[in-house]
Order: sequence, then structure tokens, then C-alpha cells
Amino acid sequence: MSGARDVPTQLVSLGRSVSGVTLRQLFSQDPQRATAFSQVVSLGDTELLVDYSKQQITADAMSALVAFAGTCGLVEQRDAMVAGGVVNATEGRAATHMATRAASDATAIAALLAESQANDRKLADAVAAVPSSITHVVNIGIGGSDLGPALVCDALAAMRPMQREVRFASNIDPLDLDRALTGLQGEHTLFVVCSKSFGTSETLSNARRATEWLTAQGVQRVADHFIVVTAQPERVAATGITAGWVLTMPESVGGRYSVSSSVAVAVALVFGLDALHEVRDGMRLIDEHFVQAPLDKNLPVVHGLIGWWNATVLGYASAAVIPYSRALHLLPAYLQQLMMESNGKSVDVNGAAVVRTSPVVWGGVGTNAQHAFFQLLHQGTQVVPCDFIGCSAALGSSQADHDVLVANMLAQSQALAFGVARDEVDGPATLQAHRATPGNRPSTTLLFSRLTPRAVGALIAFYEHVTFVQGVLWGVNSFDQWGVELGKQLATQIEQDMKGTPTKAHDASTAALLAQHRQWRITR
Repeated sequence: MSGARDVPTQLVSLGRSVSGVTLRQLFSQDPQRATAFSQVVSLGDTELLVDYSKQQITADAMSALVAFAGTCGLVEQRDAMVAGGVVNATEGRAATHMATRAASDATAIAALLAESQANDRKLADAVAAVPSSITHVVNIGIGGSDLGPALVCDALAAMRPMQREVRFASNIDPLDLDRALTGLQGEHTLFVVCSKSFGTSETLSNARRATEWLTAQGVQRVADHFIVVTAQPERVAATGITAGWVLTMPESVGGRYSVSSSVAVAVALVFGLDALHEVRDGMRLIDEHFVQAPLDKNLPVVHGLIGWWNATVLGYASAAVIPYSRALHLLPAYLQQLMMESNGKSVDVNGAAVVRTSPVVWGGVGTNAQHAFFQLLHQGTQVVPCDFIGCSAALGSSQADHDVLVANMLAQSQALAFGVARDEVDGPATLQAHRATPGNRPSTTLLFSRLTPRAVGALIAFYEHVTFVQGVLWGVNSFDQWGVELGKQLATQIEQDMKGTPTKAHDASTAALLAQHRQWRITR
């Protein structure tokens, strides 16, 4: 029960109390529990119900968590982030992602809002300049420059007609770009190259290969087939990559928080500017709720508090995200980066060691997940809190089949919460132990009335703020990622060794693997 901050004795005591009572008992003790531990918010063209009544939480624990958030300075840090304060202390930066979708100074100060609007005008001009002869868009990026646009494009494909086909290439594995280019013609293909630093090796390597491919295809004006998105436009020319348009994003917007910035230009190219604006509208509505709602009625705050409680007080080491919508099947991968890269830290903001921070975030799309890892969720020895995400109105052609999908989602949360005791199991006594499920496995259900572009945006912003809340509670900086850098540096050194230019001595294992690779590699 340790973290960056000392867990208050009251919360430790409440955690022990909750551990001694089942969800069955909590619901039996409070007939109004489902109503008391749920909330609906309006998002314009859709409604969102968040039901956390199946979490191992009591009213007393919830009140204590809200009070703890106050002592951690959550309100002050949230307000500092909105005002453009340096909340990313290790890099000396603000965190201004909310400004990239703000409509007024409610969630962004005037200077940030003006910068965002200028970037948006340039994005709109670039989209308008792309000729109708371009039928395919290939987005080249990695991390937030890939996962965010890919999630949004994949989700919108179920809601809006595509004006162009979009493909994504992120991995430096040559198969990734090879497959993205299969069947395409250079004269009809536009590349969007996203790199905040414009120094990301995987992205630049794929961009150079894309340039070579266009040249081999006989394209004369290669630059006309590139849009670059970066916070470092001055670095573009030095890479040898030429682009008809160079769009900018703020240095103060982290990659995993960048989906509402110019990084989303692929969304506008494929679905139109209106669709992108709708996604941003959904994000803005959640932003405003996050800034304005009291902590105990603030959905990202409440969800963040419960996630912190599960990981830090109850000791659950992982958390699963299970969208019951094919349109959201990329959401777990997106949240893995957002949450684990943000809060997977071992020191707090002052550099002091911490014991427990982010859980391992994983998941899959329902109902596929039911036939993959749900056995462990129901009867395994590890308790894994779950987020179930669904919508009531069908996106596909059959509401009846969609109703079956939703029935499965509700059934799984019910089974996890309440289980079935041995004496409730039908069948031979010899199988009772095998068929019984313990229940008391916590979950939250997020149910949209309709899955719309605004719903997609709202969902992304919701988890952005959840991540921030938990970072504050753990006392870590949610906006840096220094742990990613070491592997990149070592990869550069080893790459030089492969080319015959030794840089340093390696450990025995790495040296042996490198030698074997040299022997086996194919040279062309």
C-alpha cells in the first residue's frame, strides 16, 4: 500500500474494511447503490452513463478519496495545467493538449487558444489543397502519432463515409510499410509524416522509404505527396524529406496527448474537417466537465480515484479495458501508451523512489475477449478490475445482434461482480468446485446512448484526465517518458555496430546475439 505519497491511515483502514465485504453484500445493504454510484453526462448528440457501482468502494471510501485528492493539490494542479503552468517539471514545459480543442478560454488561456487556432487554419488550408486525385492517405508515425489517429480513423469508419482510404505504418519492420503500400499508386497516394521531434528514427526511416517508393513510381513532384506534422519544423529540411505542407503542433503537447492537434490531419483528410471538429467537440465537453464539476461529481476524477484505489490500496496490479464495439477495438492499445507511458514511473516529481504507480493496462474487444482471457478474469487467482465500454444504438446493420452484444457485456460485469457459489451450481457435485466462480471482481461500465464522433472524442479526453488525476495522486510527472530514451540510444549504438563501426563494448549476451545476427542477416 505504498506510493509516491503516504497512503492516509483512514484509506488503509477503509481498504481493509472493503476487502472484508463482498459486492453481493454491498448491493444487499444498499438498494439504491446502482443509482448512487453512477452518473449521466450529456455530450450533445449522445449521452454517457458511467456506472461504478460494481467497484469495491463505499460512500465513506469515496468521500475519503475525494478528500485525499484535495490534500494532493489536484484542483490546484488541474488549474495550473489549464493556465499553461509548467506542470511537466522535468522538461520545463506546460501541458497544453486541452488548448488544441478549446472553443473559448474556459479550458485554455487566450495565448494558447490563439496558437491552436492558427495551427487549425493551416491544417484546414492543407486539407483543402489536397487534390481529388489523391485517393489514399498513408499515415507514418509511431506512438501517439500513430495510435491516436489510427484509433479515431478506425472508429469513424463505422460512422462516416470515407472520402479517401487511410492506412497506417508505424513499425520500422519493413513489412509494415510494405503492406501499407500494397496495391497503391504513387500519383494517387499522400503521406502524412508525424513526428513531434522530427528525430524519431522509425518515422524518418519509413518516410525516406516512402520517398524512394514515390520516385520509383515515377512521381515527379514528390514534395506534393507529403504533409509533415512536427513541433520542430526547422529540422525537416535537414532530414532530406521534402513536404508540400509542414503543419506545426505545440512543443507543450506530448505525443500521447496529441490526437486533437495537427497530428489528426489524417482524420480530416479521410472523413472531412467536420468529423474532426465533432471529435474535438466531444473532447472539449469532457474538458469543461473536468474543469467545472465538483470533484465528487467529476467523472474523470471519480474514475481516476477508483483506479488509484484499486492499484494502491487494494493492490490490484493490472487493469483491463474491454470495449464491446468493433469500432473501438484499438482503444486498449491506445490506452496502454497513454496510461503506462504517463504513469509508469519509479520516482516522484522530486526524484524520490515510489513503490507502486500505474497498473499494467491491457484488454481486447468483446465478445472476442470472452473467448480469450475471461477465464482468468472469472476464476483466476489475480483480480483484474475491468472497464466495460459499449453503446445502446447499433452501428452495424442489425440492432438485434447488437442487443446480444450488449447483453454479453452486461452479463460479464454481472458475473464478475456476483459470481456463483458452489451450492448454486447446477450439475454433479464433483464439478461444483470447477464451475463455481468467486465473484467480487470489480468493474466500471461506460455506456453511450450512441457511438458518435463526439463520443469517441469524449472517451479519449476522459481517459486523458483519468491519467492526469492518477499521476497527481501518485505524485509523478504524467508528461515525461525518460524511460523510453535509453533503449533508443542503445539501438543507435548497436545499429552502428551492425554497419561495422563499433561504438562501445556490449554485455556478453548482446555481443553474442549481434554476432549471430551479422552471420545470418541477408545483404542485398
